[in-house]
Order: sequence, then structure tokens, then C-alpha cells
Amino acid sequence: MRYDLDFKMQVIAYYRQGHSSHATAKKFNVNPEFVLKWVKQYQSGGINAIKPKTSKAKYSSEFKHHVITTMLKEDLSQSEVALKFNISSPALISHWHKAYRLQGMSGLVSKPKGRTAMSKTIYHTTPDDEKSLAELKRENEYLRGARLPKKLDALLKQKKKQALKKQGSSKD
Repeated sequence: MRYDLDFKMQVIAYYRQGHSSHATAKKFNVNPEFVLKWVKQYQSGGINAIKPKTSKAKYSSEFKHHVITTMLKEDLSQSEVALKFNISSPALISHWHKAYRLQGMSGLVSKPKGRTAMSKTIYHTTPDDEKSLAELKRENEYLRGARLPKKLDALLKQKKKQALKKQGSSKD
């Protein structure tokens, strides 16, 4: 569940009045860990650190490398590094660290999301006698592929007809 900025500010204000994280969590019906997380984020980065993200953050491989090297050099936990660099999820740092250990810098490069676009085969209207042998073979394969499903459908219909006739029915 996402919480808006006003709600987080109310929780932080209540906590800063001297209430415990558990009392604050109970009053606002949230997880006590959220209370502590929001308070730490607010203390380290101000109001911008607790603003809900409007879109998924994208990080460069150089930034990821900087975060990991800082964590290792300063012997910080993932949560501390997440607070320091205003990264919403400490688990993200764990993924980066694992990728870096296994693949080095190439593991930190973002992979493209989704499927790759299908390439369209373009057939030119060159006369057959002017086409190369490779072009003719490619076109022949394409045409065979286009005819196969039609042949298969026809064959299945024919077998179905024969099966119905054997049962004594003349329905199509």
C-alpha cells in the first residue's frame, strides 16, 4: 500500500512528539518498521526523501557502482546506504551487489525490458529470374510455412468428416 506525503508527515510528527514507534504505528494502523523508516528518511533527506515516487527510478551503472563501492569502503549496511543515497529499497542494493560480484561492471548495466520487436521480412517485387538463389530459397521457405497451417486444417476437417461417417452420421 502506498501512503501519501501528508499521512507520512502526520506519522513523523506524532513520533517526534515523544511517542514510541509501536504507539505511533498502532495509532495510525501501520507497521512500526515503516514509522522508523520514514523518520530516518526524513532526518537524512528532508521532505523530498519521503515523497512518494511518481515513476520507477532508473539508475545508471556508474551510480550503482558508486553506491556499492561506498557501501564496501565505509562498511555500511544496505539500509544505511539506501538512506544515504535516497534509494527506496535496500533490497535493490543487494541485487546490484550480487550482479557486480558475479559479472563485474557489465552486471550493473540495465537490461532492456519487454520483448524484442519482430523484424518484418521485406520481399521485393524483383522478377524471379533476377533474384539470387538465396532469395528464392528464403521466399520458398516462407511460402511453405504459410501453406502448412492451411493444409493441416484441411487434413483435420477431412479426418473429422471420415470419423463422423463411420459413426453413421452425415453431418458436416
